[in-house]
Amino acid sequence: MVDSRIQRATGSVAALAVAAGFAVTAMSGVAAAAPGTVTWTDGNSKYTRTVSNTNPVVGDIVTVTTTFERTGIPVEYIYSVKDLHPACLTPVNGSAKMGGDQVQLDTSSSDWVRAQFGITKYPVYPNIQPKSQTFEVQYKVGVDCARDTPLMTSMHYGGSLGDGTYQGKGPTITVSSDALSTTVLADVSGAQTGKAVTLEATVSPAAAGGTIQFKAGDNVLGDIPVNANGKASFVWTPGAAGSYTIGAVFSGRTGVVGSSTSKVVTVADQPTEPNPNPGGGNTGSSSGSFKF
Repeated sequence: MVDSRIQRATGSVAALAVAAGFAVTAMSGVAAAAPGTVTWTDGNSKYTRTVSNTNPVVGDIVTVTTTFERTGIPVEYIYSVKDLHPACLTPVNGSAKMGGDQVQLDTSSSDWVRAQFGITKYPVYPNIQPKSQTFEVQYKVGVDCARDTPLMTSMHYGGSLGDGTYQGKGPTITVSSDALSTTVLADVSGAQTGKAVTLEATVSPAAAGGTIQFKAGDNVLGDIPVNANGKASFVWTPGAAGSYTIGAVFSGRTGVVGSSTSKVVTVADQPTEPNPNPGGGNTGSSSGSFKF
């Protein structure tokens, strides 16, 4: 067990170069929201950490996973995992899982969460199942996160072969400075088949730029530029009666991320015009239609 601890400490230092290389890659792609993964080995242990979105905006939920594998004997049992995260991220209640099982978290620190398990509950075998175990936790991105700055994540853990204390492993999370947006659809009432109706969406914060894609169910109606008042509209003529889920998807613009909304619009058949003279006869004057 002493040798295992020594091996892990050495592997942790050696893998810092890998983490540093990943950080450079992440910084070069700040504008794109994408998952990030870093993998390292320590003796016969292999670790893979993945962040579901390395370029989130404030309010986003990101999922962080750590997968434990063994490339050689003996089996290892995972006793505990400590997930290190930026203090501006808040763990989501009930989101932590180990091996697919929901687990309880110690959240007494602002920059880590910790889960402990039964000493024989989560084995990792090199040659039979289970060959891996995955720890998962979700975080909400807070308004106090530094913008456009790589924020480090990492993990420590305890197992039957010793403790692994890994600092600065990554992946990093770079919170975008883009502002959030909201999109709202105006109410639509009195829609009838064969009659044009205006669909109007409003984006906040209001400014020109980007487009609104209007949809009726899965059918794209059109992509309309957003004007200086944050509005876009589309004239729609429904062809059949029924309930339609009308969607409005804002593409986003420079400095503002996209957003979407939807609402159900009910379309009725046009009323049938009554026959003014169902029985035939004199049609010259409506005043003669009533008999006394």
